[in-house]
Amino acid sequence: MENIEIKDFKDLQCGENIYQSACVAPVEGGVDYDILTENKDLEYIDILNFSKAVTILAEFFDVNASVVVKDSFVCSAALGSSEEVAFEKVLEADSLAVYGGTVGFTKEVSLELAKQLKSMKVKNILSTSYSKEAVDYLSKSADINVVRINSPLQEIIGFTAKDIKVTPFGILAQEQNLSKLTKNSFKVVTKAKPGQQQAEDAIFAWKIAKHVKSHSAVIVKDLSTKAIVQSGVNGVVAAEKAMDLACENSKDAVLAVDGVIENEEVINAAIQGRIGLIIEAGDSKNSDKILKLAEKYNIVVIHTGIRNYKY
Repeated sequence: MENIEIKDFKDLQCGENIYQSACVAPVEGGVDYDILTENKDLEYIDILNFSKAVTILAEFFDVNASVVVKDSFVCSAALGSSEEVAFEKVLEADSLAVYGGTVGFTKEVSLELAKQLKSMKVKNILSTSYSKEAVDYLSKSADINVVRINSPLQEIIGFTAKDIKVTPFGILAQEQNLSKLTKNSFKVVTKAKPGQQQAEDAIFAWKIAKHVKSHSAVIVKDLSTKAIVQSGVNGVVAAEKAMDLACENSKDAVLAVDGVIENEEVINAAIQGRIGLIIEAGDSKNSDKILKLAEKYNIVVIHTGIRNYKY
């Protein structure tokens, strides 16, 4: 492992709690950005939220995408024919998270969208571009941080070679997770086959699941998340909670998990939610039983061969 030098720290108002001091230092190859509003300095949690949001946006850099992040958790994400449509879809998925949250976009934020965001009292807006009218309108608000990303989104994934965590037992360093789906890894393992929309939803869901905390369950329909459950006790609990959150929206939708499905109870939860397709790493010791149960209820199953555990 190479040496890592950290310098030029800037003090932040506080850390996760007001009694914790905190600071931030620039990182080589990091995101180039500008704060377009003259508000108070960014807080510790703002930087965490930006970091989470930009990883999702980078996955969909070439299309209209929107994501909502709060407390460093991905709350909802969607693709649309425009940024306005993408935002409407994330609102449908989780309207409560927008209040006080961080909302990100891959394309230009218009005046119409800016007015909607301000009315919903978002804390941070993150985008690659803003219309002049949008900036002029948002700059009048003392409660919104408007941040423009100058770096090409497609270059942000894997901008650092190492993921580093400091623990009482030592400093952990690992390679970044740069996993990608390929034709060789993407395998339909059931007799039932996905339609084009299902396949697109499956890829979208897998990319979202890649960036949320294990154990996770992500439900997607029409290129929009309908439920995101992460940091679950286990895969069964995550799947059951996701079905409850999605309600009727789980019908014919896609369920993505971050690893392998080991327990038939996950499939039972999918059956109750009338899920149409499941995308998982596959090749668990119980895969034969799981596939047999999925086949019985005509659920399409895709194996990726890629585990995306994130702790």
